[in-house]
Order: sequence, then C-alpha cells, then structure tokens
Amino acid sequence: MCKTTVLAQNENITIAQCNNCKVLNIWRSGVLMNFSFNQFDAFYVATKKLNFDDYLENRPDGRQVVILSTPFPDISLVFTREEWHEFFIKIDEALYMKRVYEIVYC
Repeated sequence: MCKTTVLAQNENITIAQCNNCKVLNIWRSGVLMNFSFNQFDAFYVATKKLNFDDYLENRPDGRQVVILSTPFPDISLVFTREEWHEFFIKIDEALYMKRVYEIVYC
C-alpha cells in the first residue's frame, strides 16, 4: 500500500509523493498527473523557463490562457495567468520539501 507525503497544497493544487513507488502526483482541477522523480524534475525544467506571454492563446470566451501539450495529442493542460503563477509556486514548494525529506530520511 502506498504511503503518500503531501509536499505542497492549497485549495486548487496538491502535490504529493508516494514514498514506496517513488512517484510524484500533481492533483489539479480534475486532472491527476503522475511523474517519476526524474520525470517531475524534467517537467519542471522544461516548463519553468516558459514565459506565459510568449505562448498566449484565447479561449472561446476570450480569456487569455497558455495551453501545454502532453504526450497524448488529444489532452492538453490549460492555465490562466493566475493558475500558471500558482502552479509554479506549488511546484517550487514541492521541490523544496522533496529535498528536505530526502535529507532527513536518507
């Protein structure tokens, strides 16, 4: 059975790691993303450097968003500017706490 540790959380996002499986989970708005520890680090590096304003698109209601593709062509992640900012604050917190747990428990 998996024992999870919450690394970062607010009302919209929870990032937790499974200590047995060595998997990180990001729970966000009806979407669950699973990453190995290496995949999570690669995802962070690949997306953190993206500038929101360089990838703007408009939803049908006119709201500006960024759409991130996934390995599945029919599934994309959509972020408003506020959600984008909040998302990376939580990822930064999760990475920090992941390192803290590695130091404490290794």
